[in-house]
Amino acid sequence: MSKESKIGRIVIARLRENEDLMQEIIRIVKEKKISAGQIMVIGALSKARYGIYVNGEYKVKEEMGHLEIVSCIGNIAEDDNGIIVHAHISIAGEDGICHGGHLMNGCIINPTAELTIIEGENLKLLRKYDEKTKLKLLQP
Repeated sequence: MSKESKIGRIVIARLRENEDLMQEIIRIVKEKKISAGQIMVIGALSKARYGIYVNGEYKVKEEMGHLEIVSCIGNIAEDDNGIIVHAHISIAGEDGICHGGHLMNGCIINPTAELTIIEGENLKLLRKYDEKTKLKLLQP
C-alpha cells in the first residue's frame, strides 16, 4: 500500500527551550493545520525519553545530561482521535555513544531544537489499530 502527493508547505521552526519535544512538534503541526507529512528534528536535549518496542509493549528508556539529537525523523498522520506524530529519535551523550528508539513525551529541549515539516499536499494518512502487532499501523 502506498500513496503519493506533491509537496505542500515546508515549515521550519525553532522550538522552545525547556519544553517537551513531542508536545512542541504537535503544537506546531496543529497550529499550521498539517494533517499529513514528514518531520525532521536536530538540536539538543537535557532529558531524553524513548521507547523500544518488545513483545507488544514499549520498554521506556531515559537519559539525562547534554544530549545531541543526532537524528529525529517521522511522519504525521491521523487516527480516530486526531493527529498522530510517529517519530524515532537517535541521541548521543558527551561520550558520543548513540541510543535511540520511538520518540516519547518527556524529551526536554535544551538549549534548542530545529524542526522541519514537509507537508503532503492534499494527502490523508490514517493509522488504525492492528490486533496482531498491537500497534496503530499506517494505512496509506
